[in-house]
Amino acid sequence: MEFGMFAEFPIRPGMTHADAFEESFRLVETAEQAGMDSVWLAEHHFRPEMSVLASPLLVASAISTRTSRIKVGLAVQMLPLANLLRAAEEAATLDHICKGRFEYGIGRSGMTNY
Repeated sequence: MEFGMFAEFPIRPGMTHADAFEESFRLVETAEQAGMDSVWLAEHHFRPEMSVLASPLLVASAISTRTSRIKVGLAVQMLPLANLLRAAEEAATLDHICKGRFEYGIGRSGMTNY
């Protein structure tokens, strides 16, 4: 059995976007230290009051440089918003950067307001 966490990189009232990123990065680092097996990233667009996670592949790359063991996954990359060939190339590149720790989830979106 594996244990993981779902990260949306939320922004709370009074926080800057930089604060939200740093807080969530620290949370992921703490999860790895606590023995979690994976972190799964959401993808949010056009809701800056809810989340700063509009580019999960970039964030996954940053997480991979801050961690050494935890798997990094995309809960869902919204393919209708992506160039499919570029998304495949970027996912493959990220898997190399992560040294095989990348998990790739794709989909159309769970929200209908985009």
